[in-house]
Parts: sequence; C-alpha cells; structure tokens
Amino acid sequence: MKFELLPNEILLDYFGYFNALDLFYAYDGLNYRLNKLIRTLPLHLNFQYANKSKFDTDFQIEAFLSFFSLNQFTNLRSLSITEINSTHNTKIKLMLPSISKLQTLSIISSDFPFNTINEILFIKILTISYCFLNELYQLLQHMPILKYLNIQCLNDDGYLYGTNRSNNTPCAIHLKEMIIGDLQSTFMNFKIFVKQIPNLQILTISTRKNRDMFDANLWEHLIRISLPHSITFNFNFGYIYDCIDDCIYGCIYGCIYKRYLYKYMFDEFQTNFWQEQYNCFTEYINDKQSIFIYTIPYISNTFELTPNTTRYYNTRINKTNESDDQIVIKKRKQSSNDQQVNEKGYQYINNEYKQMISLLGIQIKTDIKLRKRKRIESDNCNKIDIFKNVTDLTLHLDILTKECSYYFSNIISLTLVPSTILGQRMLTNQHIRILKTVINLFNLKHLNIGRIYGIEDSLVLLEIFKQSPKLSSIQFIPKAIIQLFNNGEL
Repeated sequence: MKFELLPNEILLDYFGYFNALDLFYAYDGLNYRLNKLIRTLPLHLNFQYANKSKFDTDFQIEAFLSFFSLNQFTNLRSLSITEINSTHNTKIKLMLPSISKLQTLSIISSDFPFNTINEILFIKILTISYCFLNELYQLLQHMPILKYLNIQCLNDDGYLYGTNRSNNTPCAIHLKEMIIGDLQSTFMNFKIFVKQIPNLQILTISTRKNRDMFDANLWEHLIRISLPHSITFNFNFGYIYDCIDDCIYGCIYGCIYKRYLYKYMFDEFQTNFWQEQYNCFTEYINDKQSIFIYTIPYISNTFELTPNTTRYYNTRINKTNESDDQIVIKKRKQSSNDQQVNEKGYQYINNEYKQMISLLGIQIKTDIKLRKRKRIESDNCNKIDIFKNVTDLTLHLDILTKECSYYFSNIISLTLVPSTILGQRMLTNQHIRILKTVINLFNLKHLNIGRIYGIEDSLVLLEIFKQSPKLSSIQFIPKAIIQLFNNGEL
C-alpha cells in the first residue's frame, strides 16, 4: 500500500512519534492532505539537535507574519525581534498590547518606533539595541511593572533636558536593574533621568568616549540623593584622546596634563564611600590614545591589550576628613632617572619632561597623608579573575615577551596582532608559552592570525590545537601556514 493511501488515523499515530521540526521538514508542502494533518497534531518541540541552517532562510519574518498574527499566541511569555523593516515594526508594535501574558521583550532594531507606543504593556524584562533618552521616558511611562532594562546604546541626541522633568512623579518605580552598554549622554541629562527610577538596585554603565562621566563626587551625590536603594554600581568609563585635546593643552604638556588629570579622577573613586560603604573597587588602564576607569571585575566582553597598555590600582584612601584629602602619584618601582617634584601639596614622579603641572589648582592643607598609586606589575597575587567577562580578546605579540599581569579565563575569540618591529613579526614557540599563562585556551573557539606573516614551526600550531579542544575556526594567511603542511602530525 502506498504511503499516501494510509487512513488518517494511522498517519496521525505515525506522525506522533516525530519531533515537530523533523515532521515539518519531512512532510510539509508535499500535498494538501498532509499539510492539514500535521497541523492538527499536538506539537512536540525539541530544538536541541535542530540544524539551524535548514530553516535559516531569507524573509522569515515576512513568511511568519503572512500565516500568523502575534495576538494569536495568547500564552506567549517571551518575544525577540531582530532587525526588521519599518513596515513590520509598525505591525508588531500594534500587536504587542494584545499579548497580555508577554513578560520578556527583546528588540534588536535601530528604527523601532518606541516613541509611538501609547498603550500599557505589562513587560517585566526589556532588552533594546538603541534608544534616545526622550523615547526611553515614554517607554517607561507605558511599562509600569518593568523590573529589568538592558539598553545597548542610549543617546540623549545632544539635547539639554529641562530640570522640570525631575519634578514629575517617577514612572518606573519597580525597575530594579538597568544595564547601558554605551551611554552617550551628558551627566546632567542622566542625573535628571534617574529621578524616574528611584528604587533601582543594580546599575551597570559603559561609555567609550564620554569625559563627562569621570567625576566620582558627582556620582556619589547622585547615588546618595537619587538612588538610595542602589546596592551595586558597575561601570567602565572610557575616554579616547583626540586632536581637540592636543589643541587645548598642547601636544607635549597636554599629554602630561591629561595623564595626571585622569589619575586624579581615578583616585576620587578610592574613598570610603566607594570601597567600604559601597564595596566598589576600581582599576584604570591607559595608553597613548585612551584611558578607562572600571570596576572589578571588568564588565565588558571585549578587550585589546597593546604594548602601551598600563594598568593601575590604588591602595585605599582613608578619607576621615574629606577636606584634607591629598593624592600622591607614585610608581611602585622608580628608576634612578626619576625626578621628584612637589608643588601645592601634590607629589609627582616624572622622568619624561621634568616638568610640573599644577592639577586643577586645588589648594591642600599642610597636614599631608601619603597615599600610593601602584602600577600593577607581574605578580601572581594580581592574577585574580578580574577579566572573567572578557570573551573577545585582541592581543599584540609584543606583550608576549615577558611575564604578564593579565589573565583571561573565558576567551572564545582571540585575535593576535604582529609586532611593529620588523624582523619580530613571526609567531614563535616562546609566544605560545607565555600565551598559555595569559589565556585559558580551553574555551577558545575562534582564532584570528590573519595578520601574522610567519610561524616558527609546526609545533606552534600543534600546541594551540592541543590546548584548544573547542577550536572550530581559524583565520590565517595561506603562505604563513602552507609551509607547515609537510608535518605529518598536523
């Protein structure tokens, strides 16, 4: 008997043994009868062994919305929307209020019309990719029970928000945790905004080029006054120097001034409020182009380690009398050429230009207490899991010439950058020996050595493969690898 001649009862029993994905992949579209039968069965969904490539086709959203409307899914709890066009944005926006049980919403789309949401949504967990501050105000007004908010990028659009906003009744009183991946706003605008979230307990913020966020005293005041229930504050404040800075300060003296300015700002995060009351510990990293002050553990999942990267931490500053605070910038190790100068209560170690810069003109009382800023050296006690959140690392080979104070335990993607010195651009066994002390290679899945023009011998790759059992992709220049293929072990 032919398969299609079997009665419906037998076919339904037969189809009941299938996982829903396999059932539709095998029988959907063959004929009208089978199409109708497989749509009457209770579906058993198991995506554990599904091959995504079988269903990863173009225009999936268009196809889905042509058959279904979201408001048909009355028990839907979670919805993720990724990069859809404006037409479907509008359709989905109109459907959202009818999904009464929806609790988790993720919208990864740069042009979703947040500012046109005018109905109440009972969302508890919201993730969005990009949002303007004025749109966020409106969103929070229409999501009264929101508890968790994750925004990849929040922009104030250069607009100065009036203080009259802060007089409004808070609209997000249930929000407990907020994460902002890239805050592109002035501190004043953000200060006005947080009046809407008075019960926030966990705040995580990253900035890439925002000097406005470095003032520890402003943050302390904001937390004390506007976020009294805050328990955890994680941040990574970055600033990238540009030509404007050099025009303001001058190329040579500006370099020194910027360095001391940001070191001073770093020390303001070392007071009793941050370290004892708030249990918030920080480090900072600077190089020729940028500076980052961050809480530990480091919150970002990306990191670039260059030969010019220098990492610092501070011993605790005991501010028993805030007016007597004084900062000493002092390297743990000084060379015989270092010159020590003192002015207005500030003590600096400077062996570059033998010049003194009066930092911000702050007057300090004569009762001086020394506090040391310590540069982190290659010391095993420093190899705690500070960078456990970093999964994507760019590493310059010049770093792998001596013991390093960094350790990355969860790297998934690694990019190696060759030395800037001619004649030292080959990846060697010595590099790999040191690399194993810097990175746990066990979790490595993607290796990019596409800028490496030479490899010492096959043992280099063999050691990488042995240490990286999860490695699934490697990017390289063919001429750097092909000479090693005569090795039978490879």
